[in-house]
Amino acid sequence: MSILYFIIGLGLLIFIHELGHFLVAKFSGIRVERFSLGFGPRLIKFKAGETEYCISALPLGGYVKMSGQEDFEEGEIVPLDDPRAFSSKSLWTRLKVVLAGPFMNLLLPFVLMPMVFLIGRQEPKFLSKPVDLYGVQDKSPAQEAGLLPGDRLVKVDGQAVDTWGEALPLVLKPSAQALRLQVARQGQVLDQEITVKKSQEESQPFGLEPMLFLDMDPIIGEFAPNSPAKAAGMASGDRVLSVDGKPISDWAGMSERVNASQGKSLDFIVERQGEKLEMKVTPQYNNELKKYVVGVTKGSSPQFYEKRQYGFVDAVKKGFEENLLLFGMTFKVLKDLVTLKASYKELGGPIKIAEVSAQAAKKGIGNFLYLLAFLSIQLGILNLLPIPVLDGGHVAFMAYEGVAKRPLPMKKRLIAQQIGMFLLLTLMILVTVNDIDSVWGFKEILAKVKAWF
Repeated sequence: MSILYFIIGLGLLIFIHELGHFLVAKFSGIRVERFSLGFGPRLIKFKAGETEYCISALPLGGYVKMSGQEDFEEGEIVPLDDPRAFSSKSLWTRLKVVLAGPFMNLLLPFVLMPMVFLIGRQEPKFLSKPVDLYGVQDKSPAQEAGLLPGDRLVKVDGQAVDTWGEALPLVLKPSAQALRLQVARQGQVLDQEITVKKSQEESQPFGLEPMLFLDMDPIIGEFAPNSPAKAAGMASGDRVLSVDGKPISDWAGMSERVNASQGKSLDFIVERQGEKLEMKVTPQYNNELKKYVVGVTKGSSPQFYEKRQYGFVDAVKKGFEENLLLFGMTFKVLKDLVTLKASYKELGGPIKIAEVSAQAAKKGIGNFLYLLAFLSIQLGILNLLPIPVLDGGHVAFMAYEGVAKRPLPMKKRLIAQQIGMFLLLTLMILVTVNDIDSVWGFKEILAKVKAWF
């Protein structure tokens, strides 16, 4: 099913992208020879008018082939004086055709996201609650600013807030390094300012977010590749009751107990469907986290979530605000990658997208549409990067043409495109290899291969 959801989701995003190129090209009087979803051998094809429509074997992209477009060397060589050739059109017309694809991807979320809130999706219950601080993280900017559990946020950066649903986007906005707060405490309203230090930027920004304190029951979610807990017989949904005879009340306590083991075997007691089970688990050291782990992620209690739906006006407003937040998050990730604050290992490729698509679909159509909107934003922004072979690369070539009053020589364009293709293929290979390791684990794959012989 993961593959099916992946094909449906990615296929829609690719179709919308290529449809943008196609429609503007047709409207501009350019002859479109082929509209393809996917690359490689054509599996399904038919012709309508002068255009061939097809679905090709590799579903990782698509293309619109226009007469006189330099990227395609097959078929008829179109004279430059052909009025319907792409190369014969004005710079402005060609620019519109190139930008239409990313524009459609950036427009799609503003259609999908209101639908998400109209249909409804699973949301944490605290989003509809008053903005009371459930806790303040130790040694966090919030604690240093003097905030206390039980304080109620009245305003965030000058904007009045009544619920966590209104406050959280302001607190979590990607560019936020400081917050101006009005806080109600024992009948008084206090002005507070929280500033994130550079040393704290990689952790939770402010230390007052509800996610740090709610839904922290020690429930097992998913397993990492080569997970010691899975090897010991643990299952998703298990609740950890004790570790080495010491009761466990929350996820943080379990994590601390595991790390304190320094790799020695631990006796776990878990509850599964009312039955208590004992198992011995040997933690492994995680180089990225710099601590001992048993290879599990935190699961959530169903009681923590509720399905929320909004009226049309509120859905449009919520959708717009959510899109702005996702745009900001995407730009922040790009900035962190460029400044080397983030690694390519934090990116997700086709395998990870397929896995996440299936998980979102299981939670309902609202969650699946939310994921598609987020992916569409990323696809649109990434396509605008000035990398040859991407739409942004073509825009860069056209910018040169506009300034120099002549196109960049073909030889230099081909060299730039080859470099761009090499960089993209390298990144795709690295991300895919990382996907395989994070989803299945190379050790498990090698073990299965050895079992065949």
